[in-house]
Amino acid sequence: MKGLPRLLHDRGLFDVAFAQVRDIDASVHEGAMFGCPAAFVGAHMAFCVYGSGIGIKLPARRAAALVDAGRAFAFQPYGKAPMSEWIEIRITRDRIAEIAAVLAEAIEYARHIPHRNIERSGTHALE
Repeated sequence: MKGLPRLLHDRGLFDVAFAQVRDIDASVHEGAMFGCPAAFVGAHMAFCVYGSGIGIKLPARRAAALVDAGRAFAFQPYGKAPMSEWIEIRITRDRIAEIAAVLAEAIEYARHIPHRNIERSGTHALE
């Protein structure tokens, strides 16, 4: 992607959002995915800040309900096709408490995503 300006992700927005969820589960931690600051539960991403929006992973039905209600948009990072379990909420830092329950849902959902067995050299990795 030479010649395209690099997308800046709002680290301050992430910090405020992460502060809302960091004490929900001891395994909640910060990380990054494709350059976006992100919140993970174990190895599973719950949400990230992409530009000035928050990408949030929820069960597909819940995500669709939030989009249908006009509370969220389909999450399409880097122009990709919408993903059924992902939404984007655009909100300012000072209003993040308004979506604290949705962020908590994302943490809870990430906690219950089953781990995939990865095949390595003819054996399966244990969870």
